[in-house]
Amino acid sequence: MDRLATNETNEAAKAIEGQKNEAENKFDPSEGARGVPGRGMTPDVRGGGGDSQANRTAVSQRTIIGDGDSDVSDEDRDDEGDDGNNEDKNELIGNLAKMDPMDVFKEFDTDNSGLISFEEFRAMLPRLGIKMSVPKMLKYFRMCDADGSGEIDFNEFKIALFACDPDSGNPVGFAPNALLTPLDAFEMFDEDGTGKIDEDEFFFVLEYLGLSVSDEKQEQLFLQYDKDGSGFIDYEEFKQVWLRVGNTKKELLDRGIAIPKFATKAQLMTMLGQILDEEEEKERAALAEANRWRKWQDIINSKGKFIAKAQRRADVELRSALDAAGQVYVFGGGTYGQFDGFAKTDMSTKSYQQDGFDKMRQLWHRRVRPGDTDLTQKGKGAEAAPAPIDADAGALGIEDPRVEAATSAFHGINAASNTCALWGRRTKEVAVSDNVMFALTDLGEIFAWGGTDHWWHEVEPDSYWQTNWRGDTTARSKMLLMTQNKSAPEEEEPHKEDSPEDLEADKLKLVVQYYGHWRPPPGAENRLLYIKGDLMPLVKFEEVQLSLEVRGKPCTSMTKNEMVDILHKDFVLEKKVLGERAHRKIRELEVEIMDLMKRKRNTMANKIKLEVNDMWRPLKEIQAEEMAQEYAKNNIERQAKYTKLEEGYEKWFSHINQSREGTLPIFTPRGNSYQMEISGITERASDVKTPRGYASCVSIVAGANHAGVIHQNGQMYMWGMGVSGRLGLDDTEAGNPRADTNRPTLVQALQGKPVIRASAGYSHSAAIVSGGELYIWGGASSGKLGLGKLTTTQECYCSVPTRLLIPNTRKVRRVSCGANHSACVGSGGELFVWGCGDGGRLGLGRNNMVTQHSPVLVENMTHETFGNVSCGYFQTIALTAVKDKVSGGGGAKMKSLSGGACYVAGPANVLGKFCPDFDDYPKLRAQPGQDATVCRQVSAGFGHQAAVTSEGELLCWGNNRNGCCGQSVEELFIPEPSAVKCLYEAPKNLAMKKTCRQSSVYGDMDAFIAVEGSKEGVLTDGDCIHTQQDAQPWWEVDLGKYAVLNSIKLWNRTDEPPDMSMPRDKFSARLFPCWVMISTDPFPDGVGGDNLRKCLDMCVARVRFAEIKRLSTWQVPENITGRYIRVQLEGFNFLHFSMLEVFGIFGINRSVGRVNYALAGKNVTAVVIRPSNDPRDVENAYQRAIAADSYNSDILRQFETFALEYGKFGRGDSKQHVGMCILCKGGQMCETCNMRFEHRDELAKMPLGPGGRLRRLESISAFLLDADKPPLEYTPKVREAPPSITASVGDGIKSFFGFGKKKKDDGDEEEEDGESPKRKEKEKKKKKGFSFGFGKKKKKKGEGEEGEEGEEGEEGEEGEEEGDEEEYSDDEEEGSGEEEEEEEESEDDEDAGEEKKA
Repeated sequence: MDRLATNETNEAAKAIEGQKNEAENKFDPSEGARGVPGRGMTPDVRGGGGDSQANRTAVSQRTIIGDGDSDVSDEDRDDEGDDGNNEDKNELIGNLAKMDPMDVFKEFDTDNSGLISFEEFRAMLPRLGIKMSVPKMLKYFRMCDADGSGEIDFNEFKIALFACDPDSGNPVGFAPNALLTPLDAFEMFDEDGTGKIDEDEFFFVLEYLGLSVSDEKQEQLFLQYDKDGSGFIDYEEFKQVWLRVGNTKKELLDRGIAIPKFATKAQLMTMLGQILDEEEEKERAALAEANRWRKWQDIINSKGKFIAKAQRRADVELRSALDAAGQVYVFGGGTYGQFDGFAKTDMSTKSYQQDGFDKMRQLWHRRVRPGDTDLTQKGKGAEAAPAPIDADAGALGIEDPRVEAATSAFHGINAASNTCALWGRRTKEVAVSDNVMFALTDLGEIFAWGGTDHWWHEVEPDSYWQTNWRGDTTARSKMLLMTQNKSAPEEEEPHKEDSPEDLEADKLKLVVQYYGHWRPPPGAENRLLYIKGDLMPLVKFEEVQLSLEVRGKPCTSMTKNEMVDILHKDFVLEKKVLGERAHRKIRELEVEIMDLMKRKRNTMANKIKLEVNDMWRPLKEIQAEEMAQEYAKNNIERQAKYTKLEEGYEKWFSHINQSREGTLPIFTPRGNSYQMEISGITERASDVKTPRGYASCVSIVAGANHAGVIHQNGQMYMWGMGVSGRLGLDDTEAGNPRADTNRPTLVQALQGKPVIRASAGYSHSAAIVSGGELYIWGGASSGKLGLGKLTTTQECYCSVPTRLLIPNTRKVRRVSCGANHSACVGSGGELFVWGCGDGGRLGLGRNNMVTQHSPVLVENMTHETFGNVSCGYFQTIALTAVKDKVSGGGGAKMKSLSGGACYVAGPANVLGKFCPDFDDYPKLRAQPGQDATVCRQVSAGFGHQAAVTSEGELLCWGNNRNGCCGQSVEELFIPEPSAVKCLYEAPKNLAMKKTCRQSSVYGDMDAFIAVEGSKEGVLTDGDCIHTQQDAQPWWEVDLGKYAVLNSIKLWNRTDEPPDMSMPRDKFSARLFPCWVMISTDPFPDGVGGDNLRKCLDMCVARVRFAEIKRLSTWQVPENITGRYIRVQLEGFNFLHFSMLEVFGIFGINRSVGRVNYALAGKNVTAVVIRPSNDPRDVENAYQRAIAADSYNSDILRQFETFALEYGKFGRGDSKQHVGMCILCKGGQMCETCNMRFEHRDELAKMPLGPGGRLRRLESISAFLLDADKPPLEYTPKVREAPPSITASVGDGIKSFFGFGKKKKDDGDEEEEDGESPKRKEKEKKKKKGFSFGFGKKKKKKGEGEEGEEGEEGEEGEEGEEEGDEEEYSDDEEEGSGEEEEEEEESEDDEDAGEEKKA
């Protein structure tokens, strides 16, 4: 039993007082890397120790030489201050207790360097409730500062926390105290770590310890203990000096030790020496465990780096595969944020549970909102994506996710995250109304989201809505979303489940009650904190260890918290099986065992232990049986889950195919309309529906409050608000031409006229049928129907689709409906407009901004051939037709695009300039050395517009409210077309004018020539770089920063030798064979084969050109990021070429894809990146994704794009060799193969998953991180037990009667016979019945002497119990044998005497 527990009453009272100031800090160095429970999870570490009175009561007043500072921190001295200061400090520590270690570290990292100095370390520990002397602080700081830099980082800081925490840190129950020990002072001045100090250091140590010893006495002591005259003394010798000259009584009292009343100085020195030995040994064990933990963490962190890289590669490949199946982005969110509704957490149907959607949500959220980890907020969150973090890609490495987030182009962009549900769904176009948005896939499915909330926030007291559900959205939004039948959410009965904190508090309460320390908490809100901080420290480490020991549980290398977890389960089972009475009886026996051990009656204590152990044997069998059943149950559930998952997928896939192939339509209850379903992607919208083949649609349009689709058979269906006859359903809605409809309804007036294209405006609609005829219907105000001047005399509308005749044009190619005007493009490319002409929106000139009631040809644009037109609320955008253009001839013939010019008409507050006539933007025109921008599609919105170029770039300009133009939300207006770079940016030559160098220079043909822009390749004209004739010469360019590379073009020299007898390709052949390499770090200098090998090893991608060509092109593998590009010959020759072009974009995030379609709405822009049309791209993306992680196959197979690939490739090849997968390029192993190669021996022991399936990366990570700790480098010191007072008297009597010499002779003879002298002596005494009865004498002595001798005998008894584990020398065994025999005889005599009395 620990000597610190001698005064239990005072200890309990002081523990409650002191532990209130302790902080509780949880940390997990492997979190995020592992994510799995087990041995890899690091325990929470809390400063301070519960078993040290000195932590709470002792305050040293000694001073440090030179500066007068106390050897304990100022915070320790504050304990003697007034109550007000203590309350402030307790509040601060309470706040720190709620912070995790990283936050605490940052709190004290005052200079924000990521490192803390010793001064910051010294200020931090007392605030965490860890009280120790300054020398001990310095000792721990040096232990953590492995590199000797004078500063420690967060990971090194956790080592100190581990060593100091007896509950969840070190497993030996050690906690430092605030007392200054001789070891601390000795090690403080022993700076070189030799374990010795010289005479000067000896003087400083004594003075530092505050020992008043004269100079003469100091010199005398040093010479006395420097026995070999070397001028140095070691620690053991110094400790004897300290015991001799120090105030032993005060040191014992400071440690809470009861001092015997008549104890002598020698006895006190012996007691204090034993206590110091125990403290030092315990600290040595704790530091050894901390060092072991640090090594273990180094192993875990090393594996974690490989795993993190592999996981990032798996995420990148999964994103790339889903990108190949289509994406949708929404910027701005709408006027009232109606398109930013909460995304669904699950896109499962009633018949199938989708797998992996959570991971998809995380990946999508990290893309559109980099640096934001909150997935619970709305689509865009409260604001746009946060500003980039300060991350140095060079310091962190480009594979670090923080660098990816910091360099993302989505920073400051307001992009919705709820469109994750459309990722991989093969979306081809979108439609936007004022409050609802629709997406149409190329398989004919319709998805919808949006809807405006009820604008009133309070309901009148007697309102109907006081007791009835109003729904998620308004009535108009319900019609478009088709959620009119959506039932009110079910009110679940309040069922309060215990929180994890409550369960933890109940568990600790049971343990605290068992040990008799329970006291009610002062407040329910801090219940767990109170139990952990105030009551659990009262439960001794040794008590918990004993409780497990008597129950037959091994508890080596376990922390207190780990033992408490096991004990809680034991207590529950114990009460259940044995009953409460037996439970309390075991505790009484434990107390009795501790009392016996305290009195050194170990034999009787061991008997009681065996008694409890026998009582617990049936319970251990019950626990073993339950564990076996649980293990078997888990295996069965795991296999059943896998089987259910596979069967569910097969059933769902079969159901999907049957639904797709189903041609038998289902009609609505009334009428001849097909029953069409709309799936929702947000919580406001409807559930996900299984698509039906008969209901497949090919196009979708939307007005302000109505929508329409074109069925695959050419029929037109519309639904929504019917005001002004905008739905065209005059013949189908019981004669009411303005009736609303909440389901897609057939427009019967267009039956027999297959609709090719359609458009919807604010209150009118139009459609082009086969044959090029234009039909229009809806509100006729402002002449927007073009039906003539009839609408000028009275307000009217047209509820039946009516053909509109276009002057001199028989066919119409395109039509667009705006808010109050319309436009169309004739078959010959003519542009016609009609409707309201305010603001010049019709483009008919400054003098003709009036209403046109019939279609009018835009005469000033007859020189252009138009291909498309778009009408917004106040503007019109016309796009000329895109054509192919061929230039050059023969082998130089080149094909390019022409046309695609964008002309606008309307007011300046929308377009950035006033355009009463159609005009273009100079930025889009051809520039010197740059072709004109070719646009393929345009869209006019409420206050802004969008255009998609032939390269796939998105251009937006106009009002940027809420970031609807895809630009930073801080920019309010974009005056001219600007690229939305977060989606796609056309690759550019990044090497132009960049810094470059080469191995040597021939003449004046230096490295810069290759990046000047000349491709002529004539050496005499100075168009080529040229090196000396070297072994493997090279040329290198530095792009200046990281870039995602797309392609590299190497232009060769073109001139030929003037001597006709030489080969014509003599010069051009010198370039081959050569290597082109990409690296993230500078390549090494030098030439020769070794240099080339080093470069090939360090590059991230490489290619070898061997064929003699004028232009050698390398399409760089996907997702390659680099900064340095080197061209190096393979042999001994001159290196010369004309130019190197490096195409790509700066940053480490590649473009998400080329934009195909964009639609501008009311303060919102929807963008579609359509799926790849090349099956090879889809197949390649799938193979790359499953090569990175087999789990990606389970996610991708749920999308019809990859269903065929899953059937073909499954989850990947289990026999694929490491380093030869599809991700390994240019001779470089991918991150996944690199992880497998580095840990191949461990992974060889890992079995395949259920059904022989490949293991997921998550399972591989858990297996690697569940590593055993390295061996403990700790050997307990073997100390010779000092002779007790009784032993000294006994030796004197034996010597006087001559027994000592005879025994030695007998021992010598017995040793010669090979028998143990201890055993022979014991047997001899038993036969003769000879005993001096020193045990009985000892019992009659005073209480203090009995305690002293009991303490002296503890070492011998412990040595006997640990004899099986530790080896001792023969001399040590012989030296301690007599004392052990006497103690055993004393115990036997006492036991016999007590039995006789009984």
